[in-house]
Parts: sequence; C-alpha cells; structure tokens
Amino acid sequence: MLRFAAYSLIALGSVSAFGQAASSAPADLHTSAQIHEQGEKLLAEAQKATGKEKSVKLDTYAGHFTMLATRAGSGGAELHERYSDFFIAQDGEATVLVGGTIVDRKDTGNGEIRGTKVEGGTPYVLHKGDVLHIAPNVPHQTTVAPGKTFVYFVIKVEEPK
Repeated sequence: MLRFAAYSLIALGSVSAFGQAASSAPADLHTSAQIHEQGEKLLAEAQKATGKEKSVKLDTYAGHFTMLATRAGSGGAELHERYSDFFIAQDGEATVLVGGTIVDRKDTGNGEIRGTKVEGGTPYVLHKGDVLHIAPNVPHQTTVAPGKTFVYFVIKVEEPK
C-alpha cells in the first residue's frame, strides 16, 4: 500500500524552462491516497506493457518537474546530461545500479542517453520510504526482481548551465 504524501503541483500560469505550464500556486498537494490510486493504475498498465514500465509527468515548475513511475520489470540504462533524479520509493522494491558504464550507449537527443544495461555500477536497494539522489551525467538502471513491482515518485531537477 502506498502511504506517502508527495508534494508537487497543478499546472497553472507561466511557462517553465520545460516548455510546459508551470505552477504559480503558492502550494500544491498530491495526497497519499491520490498517489496510491494513480500508482495502482499505472502499475496495472505496466504489468501489461512490453517494457513493464509506465510513468506520468505530474507537474512542472521552473527548473524541475515531478513524475510518478512504476515498474513491473527491469529497465535499461539511462543517463541525463542536464537533470538530477530524486527517486522516492512508494511501494515495492528495486535495485538501482548507479555509476559504471552504459552498454550499447545511444544518444536519444535532448541530453538523454539510453543503453541496454549498466555494467560496474554500485547497487542501491530501495524500499518504501527510501530516497535516492542521482547526479546528472551518471549512468543508472532500475532493476526489479521477477514477480516484484516498484512504484516511485520522481523529482527531476535541471542543473544550472
């Protein structure tokens, strides 16, 4: 069961650096019940999907945005040249390999790199409530054991140029 009050936003007002409406509200709240409900729906979709991963961008601020992501299987390697990631585990368990090198590295544009896997990374096992920060330009891969699932709140922060 998901029980995390995640603070993010409702898109209102101005345009952010991401080209989408940025919140201009003084505060925005996604309740733990809302996060749980949306996480359950995304997880059901992920379990049916080929890649076993589904995510949704929740809200956008100037310089950062929030997402809710789910995995019913392991993902490939990724690297974000301009963004830090904060993963906040909501439910389930995953191992995130951080560092090392990306196998079959491909530039997908806009500072995003993908690959088949990370080799030589440091494993971090995430459980409900854990928070992991991944700096920009650092390879990482989220792996989920067979039969397990993982739901996590993501804050993506654009690094200053």
